[in-house]
Amino acid sequence: MAELPHLVLRAATKADAQQIAAVHVAAWRAGYAGIFSDEWLGSDEFATARRERWREWRLGPAERVAVATLAESSDSTPIVTAFSWYGPERDRGRGAAGRGEINAFYADPRVWGTGVAAALMDHSELRLRAEGFTSAVLWVLADNPRARRFYERHGWAPTGIAGEFEMRGTRAPEVEYRKQLTP
Repeated sequence: MAELPHLVLRAATKADAQQIAAVHVAAWRAGYAGIFSDEWLGSDEFATARRERWREWRLGPAERVAVATLAESSDSTPIVTAFSWYGPERDRGRGAAGRGEINAFYADPRVWGTGVAAALMDHSELRLRAEGFTSAVLWVLADNPRARRFYERHGWAPTGIAGEFEMRGTRAPEVEYRKQLTP
């Protein structure tokens, strides 16, 4: 991992919403090209919907968002380059299991492979542990080998539980990953 001297990991605030939305749009456009309609991913409608969603800042009471910011130098303005949205596991009809969940984890494609996402994943896992979770889950599209390799390198393992993610009429298989968070 490259040294990232101006990387800051911190809790997100509503003031970060616009930059989080920009990361969300860029990551979806790069990561989900060919899975979801490229026409839709490239549309103003898609970008506007993401910006609106983050502007509304609709988080559950125990949900958190962390961001990774980078600055070119110690006196330049830091920019959000990745975010993680996490909290208690969502109910997917299996009942509450007392686990944590990473609901969304995205990095701007310009920082893929730089260590930003790895640092943010470590931070997110630490925060989940600090909130009392001893294990956590996340869901990833089955046809997303880059993300799956990333999660597996960080100790997450597929559970064999499958689901389906639907967006604008496109159904994409997804798989659950789990990780023990205890040291």
